[in-house]
Amino acid sequence: MNAIRATLAFTVIILTAASALPPSSQVKDVPLRATVELAVSLIEKSSATYVDKRECFSCHHQALTMMAMSRAELSGIELQPDSLSVQVQFALEYFGDRRKRLLKGEGVPGGAYNAGYALTGLAAAGTPPSEVTKALVQYLLKTEHEDGGWRIRTHRPPLEDSHFTATALAIKGIAEFAEPTEKAEPIKRALAWLKKTELKSTEDHAFKVFGLHWGDERADEKQTAAKSLLDLQSSDGGWSQTPDMNSDAYATGLALSALMRSGALPAHSPQYKSGVKWLLGHQEPDGSWRVKTRSKPIQKYFESSFPHGKDQFISISATCWAVMALAQ
Repeated sequence: MNAIRATLAFTVIILTAASALPPSSQVKDVPLRATVELAVSLIEKSSATYVDKRECFSCHHQALTMMAMSRAELSGIELQPDSLSVQVQFALEYFGDRRKRLLKGEGVPGGAYNAGYALTGLAAAGTPPSEVTKALVQYLLKTEHEDGGWRIRTHRPPLEDSHFTATALAIKGIAEFAEPTEKAEPIKRALAWLKKTELKSTEDHAFKVFGLHWGDERADEKQTAAKSLLDLQSSDGGWSQTPDMNSDAYATGLALSALMRSGALPAHSPQYKSGVKWLLGHQEPDGSWRVKTRSKPIQKYFESSFPHGKDQFISISATCWAVMALAQ
């Protein structure tokens, strides 16, 4: 019954979004569902290749792919057998090997940002609490700053560049997996940090919306944050990473996802329809969305079975956010 309801809900959004677009912008009349399925197939293939070639957990090939595949599955899209469970197991084994260090507040390359993304991805996949998730929570509790926030260690924009991202993801991880007696105070401090800290990028704005939503903040606070993010929408319907850049799929998919998941942007709204139109108009024929990287690589280049060469990591991240935005 739940699957039927999810499929019907997805169909309603497809019809609502598609009816708002002129025929010339509907990607050669390919249904929205088919464009999402095409993107998901690429995500599944590339995430499987990554675990064969790399031993480290990544936000772009594990956390975001778990989040995107889970969202697509909830919308009634059938995944390949084990494509999601393989990523869950990879994450649990990677952090399980580091459990003793995690309990001391150590052992996470990328710091709280990566730990938060790991827990957010595992939560999206429906992973039950375990000794590994408990250790990741303890890592977050031990690394929260006195002012209530968590910090990015290595700046690789846009994916790994925002203290808002690290803080919001930590809120999500603690809210999902911490013991009830452990949650209240660290989340309260983190929400205060989100509300008082200056915003600079679309990433900041989007994860402030996510953080306030995941932390169950008051409706008026969430509405104010959502309006600030909505105000960044460009006249072309998309969002840009920073004010001096053009709209791209990473910023657009992220912004739409934050606004939709927080309940601030209904599917029938003009802003959502404009964002959908922008994404459909910029999808590559292979199903991906390309975004040019602006970060220095920190690992040796390899092919992950995702298109776009040196731009593959940020492009799979953008494609994951686009899937999450479209498969609501």
